[in-house]
Amino acid sequence: MLRSRLADWMVFVGVLLTLASVGLLSSVLADWEHANGSRRMQKLTVNVDRSAASSGSAGLELKEAEQLANKWSPLPIALSAKGQTGAVFGNVTLNSDVFGVNANYRDFAELKMKTGTSILQTSVAEHSRVAVISAQVADKLFRSAQVVGKTIELYGVPFTIIGVYDNNVSLLRHMSDDGVPDVLIPVTAMFDVNRDARIDTVQLAAKPDAAIRGEAQAKDALRAIGANPSLYRIENDLLAHVRITQWRALLLFACGAIALLLLLRLIFRQCVAVYASLRRKLSTHDWPDAIRDERRLLLKCSFAVLAMAACAAGLWELIRFRPYIPLDWIPEQIIDVSFYMEKLRSLWQQQAAQSGYVPSPHELLAGAAGQLAGGLFFTGAVLGLPLFLLGVRLWAMGRMSVSVQLQRLFLYMPVTAAARWAGTDYRIDPLEYAVFCVLFIVAIFHSDKKLKGVKYSHAEYHS
Repeated sequence: MLRSRLADWMVFVGVLLTLASVGLLSSVLADWEHANGSRRMQKLTVNVDRSAASSGSAGLELKEAEQLANKWSPLPIALSAKGQTGAVFGNVTLNSDVFGVNANYRDFAELKMKTGTSILQTSVAEHSRVAVISAQVADKLFRSAQVVGKTIELYGVPFTIIGVYDNNVSLLRHMSDDGVPDVLIPVTAMFDVNRDARIDTVQLAAKPDAAIRGEAQAKDALRAIGANPSLYRIENDLLAHVRITQWRALLLFACGAIALLLLLRLIFRQCVAVYASLRRKLSTHDWPDAIRDERRLLLKCSFAVLAMAACAAGLWELIRFRPYIPLDWIPEQIIDVSFYMEKLRSLWQQQAAQSGYVPSPHELLAGAAGQLAGGLFFTGAVLGLPLFLLGVRLWAMGRMSVSVQLQRLFLYMPVTAAARWAGTDYRIDPLEYAVFCVLFIVAIFHSDKKLKGVKYSHAEYHS
């Protein structure tokens, strides 16, 4: 009884961790993509490296930003000049992160407007002193979200509120220290009221060959306007997205590969059963009589083998993917220890060099997405899968029937699908369910000791 309960809990926790991991992985990736606006990950992020540049020369002036926009045309760019000041209404002062942005900013960062409108091109062109504030700022300053038309002071200058956006913090945004600005104003107005303002983050819409030449293209554009590319960090968001989404593909591949291995072993058992049965018959019968007597077994095993082979082929189509490995991580020789030692040393040096670097909100989001994806992969592949397989093994050792095992398994799966954790929606698509269902069912049949002797007992009966 104790072993049965332990097996039940191990199977349940294993199913929960594997399904929850891949579901939350999908949700984290979708949240990350949506946080980057309608452009999603089809962009490059250029952020000033204040650890390499002096404070006076860090960032771009408005004229330089306009030149960069012309150089990158017809593709759009988003500008962001970050500052901190008190947002004042009456006797209430709230320390806020104020971003001066252009009209394209909303295409590169998600803004869920509750009321009003976002920063428009006319507001940027006319240097309008208008502001779009977060719902949290509206609540702390006004105790209301109905604030469109009211005035607040920023840098000692009045700004009219034209919109309020929702800044609900998901798990991803919480891990990236929110990353959502408190107040948005036109970038031209930011330069008017703050003489120390500089454009420190520029997002460039990706060109068709950006996956290969994105960084080089961004550096060429910076050189064309007289800026030093070494003073900026360039993040290729397309490659970052490919690299991080691999965790989900790897988890599905690991589960599918185990299912394929178990299917191959089940096919081998069927072939061994047929071989043993025919061998027994051939000791007293010739080939035609042996095949005629064992035709039912042959048909049954042939059908089972074909079905499992078709399942294996379909499963391989679902889980196969092309892994992404950066070119600078591919050595000229397959085995080159010094190459990898040098790479690890360079990574350590880069980590030390980043001590004075202030990443942009979009880089913080990408870093948080990578951490979450890696953690969820570890949870599903290193904790969930072994627990499930051990639990199924204990079920088989306890001589629990396959029908009971399947009933309990399909009772556990809908329970795990109802999980919603940490403010991140849980989602799992049919492809993922198909891979996990095959794995769970095949593992049960493979572990059941009784099934190993069914075909042998059939042969013994006829002998």
